[in-house]
Amino acid sequence: MKYFIFLLFFLSPTTWAACYPNQCQGVGKDILVSVYPSSTGNIYLEAPAGKEKLNCKLAEGYYMTLKNTHPIFEAMYSTILTAVSTQRKLTVRIVENSEGCEVMYVRMFM
Repeated sequence: MKYFIFLLFFLSPTTWAACYPNQCQGVGKDILVSVYPSSTGNIYLEAPAGKEKLNCKLAEGYYMTLKNTHPIFEAMYSTILTAVSTQRKLTVRIVENSEGCEVMYVRMFM
């Protein structure tokens, strides 16, 4: 029984985050190491371990970029903050081959 509980905890999605060529996904604070609103108006999202798998050039080698010119910028930023604060599963999809790893969309799972 002890091993079962250990495996359940170890394999639990609440401690899981991963990046793939076109996205990072995970739960709450595991998916994003930090959220950095900059003076340019863009929001920089620090990707978790495995960010080197993303098919884009990370801003400053660490960040995906949510541009303030995105048509639904405010809705996406709100979704990100909600997912992180409530520990929901979040997917951050990027524009492949983009400079600064531009965020295409985000998706929060209930």
